[in-house]
This record gives sequence, structure tokens and C-alpha cells, in this order.
Amino acid sequence: MANSLEAKIVVLGSQGVGKTSLVHRYVKNAFTPPNTQSTVGASFLTKRVVDIDTSTVVRLQIWDTAGQERFRSISKLYYRGANAAVLCYDITDPTSFDEMGRWLKELKTNLGDDIILHVVGTKSDVVAEDPSRRQVPFERCIAYVAENMFTAQTTAPTAPPNARRGSVQVLGWGSAPATFQNGGMASPQSNRSSGFWGNDVGWDCCHEISAKDGEGVDEVFRVITRKLVEQQQKKFDEEQRQLAMAGVTPGIDSNGNPNGYFDYPGNSNGSFRVGAGDKRRSWLGFPATPGAGGHQQEWEEDISRAQANKGGRCC
Repeated sequence: MANSLEAKIVVLGSQGVGKTSLVHRYVKNAFTPPNTQSTVGASFLTKRVVDIDTSTVVRLQIWDTAGQERFRSISKLYYRGANAAVLCYDITDPTSFDEMGRWLKELKTNLGDDIILHVVGTKSDVVAEDPSRRQVPFERCIAYVAENMFTAQTTAPTAPPNARRGSVQVLGWGSAPATFQNGGMASPQSNRSSGFWGNDVGWDCCHEISAKDGEGVDEVFRVITRKLVEQQQKKFDEEQRQLAMAGVTPGIDSNGNPNGYFDYPGNSNGSFRVGAGDKRRSWLGFPATPGAGGHQQEWEEDISRAQANKGGRCC
């Protein structure tokens, strides 16, 4: 499997919930004050991280979108083609939580079910200083996720009786916490993570964070990045299965000769680009790989012929 991955993440939510602060804390390890001018349209920053477990270099393109109603129509243009989305709400503002529903509906309509979703409650530092300012209980977020994002589960997860409201280890789909290397200082772990609710069903997709002190910010993107890597692995495995069914060996043409997909010189800096709606990833060689296009089409046609011989079925 390719050891590099590019992915687009969009950060969505109502105006003033702290989307820009979240992105800047993660990418630049800096806090943008509350009086920062609202985002107009959208902007994006990039960050490169390394998944130690798979040696995958992940280049994240993180889009900060405008939350104002007047930009709603063009916001769809910015999150089109996204691989993951972060839905933000302000835990001191119940209206911002209620408005998440429209973003979720638009995402499902425009991007399908493959999109990786993560719900983030912002401004936990405000509640830490004054608990009376909390307007959205974390349990409400858990219930929202269980109802709207995991409807396939027969029962919604509940908190164990002995669960404590403290620092919680993130389990990310039932596996051990992923280790990532980004060259910066890790943010404090979130004191509010759905990880301990999901030990039995294996999901973790909501946190409460503070962009001001950095609590939980790295944790959010670490979980998302791990899911992106796992998603790429699944697609790669399926691609190999299709090739095996067609009797095709990657890098070898029908005559047993190298077909240029992997074996031509000059492609050592290539990477797989993942894009929503693409049936297959494309190998990006720099400089261009000689003859790769025609041979790639050749093995794709082999797959199509194999499926046609089986009545259009893959198995």
C-alpha cells in the first residue's frame, strides 16, 4: 500500500463557535482571540503528520468555512470532495448545537455515507472556569451521535456506572490509541471524550475541546487521521481483491511484462490521492511516470471484463 495520503477535512458550524480558533490551534499551535474577524467564504491550512504504526505520511488540508447564513449557499462548494468533516458547536450556546442538524443533512446529501464525521463541543475552558455557563450537556452530544450517525447500532451506548468524568483514553474503533508524529507539542488530552462510552461498540467521534489552552485538539485530529488511514487500507485491500479475481498482478501486464504502474523509474515520490466519489485512487508520480496512463487503463479494463463475465457481479 502507498505510504502517503492526502485528505481534505472541512470544519463546519455556526458563526462564533470557534472553528477558526480550532484550526489555528491544531496547525499553528496558537490561539486566535474571540474578537477575531469572522471567516468570509472559507480558508484552508495544511498540516503533515506521520502515522507511526503504518509509516503513512498524511497531508491534511483543513478547510475553515464561514458559519454565517449569508455564506451558506457557497459553503457547499468548499466542502465538496471532503474526506472528513468536523461539526462544531459551542457548549455554552444551545442554538449552535441545534443548528448542527442542517450541516449534517447537507453533508450526507452531498458527500454520501463514506464521509468521516466528528462532533466537537468548543469552549470547554469557559465551562471549566464557570460551570453554570454550560448549556449543552455532553450526554446530549452522545445521544445525538448515537441517533444520527450510528443508527445501525441496535442500542445506543450508555456510560458505565463507574465511569468518571476525567481524562479518558481514546480507543478509536476499539483499537489501541494511534501514535502520530507531527513535530509539535501535543495538546492536553480532552476531559470529555466519547471513548469510554464506546468501549463495547467501538466508536469514538465526539469530544469537548478548548482552542484556548489546546485541550483535546490534537486528540480530535489524531482520531480522524487514524480513520482516514484505515479507510485507505480498506480501499486498497478491496482493490487487491478485485485484481486477484481478475487474475491480474499489479505491475504486470497480460504478457508478464512490467506495466509501468509501479515499476517505471521516477515514481518514487508518488502518492495515493483519496477523493470522494472516486472509484479508484490514482497514482501520482513526480515526475510523470512514462506510459502509466495506458497501462493503468489496461488493468482497469481487465477488472471490468472479469466482472462482465460474471454477470456484472464482483463475487
